[in-house]
Amino acid sequence: MHRRCDFFRSCARWALILACVGFDAHAAQVVPSLYGAVVSDSDAQQAAQDAMRQVLVRLTGERDAAGDPALAALITGARRYVQLQRSTTAGATRVLFDASTLGDALSAAGRRVWGPDRPLVWVLLPQQEGAGADALRARLVTAAQARGLPIVIATTDATAAAAPLAAARRAGAAAALIAQPVPADPASQQWTLVASSIDTRWTCRISGVADLPSFASVLTAVRTAREVSEVTVRAVDADSLLLQLKARGNEAELERALANDRLHVIASNAHGELDYKYQAAP
Repeated sequence: MHRRCDFFRSCARWALILACVGFDAHAAQVVPSLYGAVVSDSDAQQAAQDAMRQVLVRLTGERDAAGDPALAALITGARRYVQLQRSTTAGATRVLFDASTLGDALSAAGRRVWGPDRPLVWVLLPQQEGAGADALRARLVTAAQARGLPIVIATTDATAAAAPLAAARRAGAAAALIAQPVPADPASQQWTLVASSIDTRWTCRISGVADLPSFASVLTAVRTAREVSEVTVRAVDADSLLLQLKARGNEAELERALANDRLHVIASNAHGELDYKYQAAP
């Protein structure tokens, strides 16, 4: 996907991936609360409504959520959902909404709540100096915090540019968003999104699962692996566990995602299954 011109006006859906955890691949910053916001208005009613507009964008993942007619009543009656509201030392107002009540109201309005488990996006910026670089990063931060989704920001190098998705995954991200200056207008950026959009099903046989604690440990390890989105237990045979997995990436990427100090890859067996050996703690 390629976009030219002002990214934050033209990239309608993928602008939603922008939130901030830092200015390089190792720095981190906490994403704003999904149910809270700090606004400049000191009037209680107006502050609650302004905060609700921000929160609805984060909760639904829709940049135009504040203008959604189905959600207009939530903005008008924002005070009904306030759990905590207080002034800050800078003269702003901090508003926190009740998660359960607001979530129920969104569901009643026919809108889904986008939960807190959000994909990390790796943003690759070109080498820039001075005010231009700072301005671009600041715009990323602003859009990022408005949408409540983490990113990692890195600067172009030869390895990352050649294999951006692999670099993104090494950073723990699900996708790479790459910025390149437009030759005819260096102040503008062309954005390319690289993501693995296809989940593949795999059959995985794990031996060495001899007792209930081992069974629980294996399932926890597999279910929390970054590439795995779905796990089904197909069979349990003596100390062997047969799983059906739905995961992103190829076989090598899945092997890396599953391998840890107790779960060791053996090979793909004659039945086309991924073979692993589980080593219980001594």
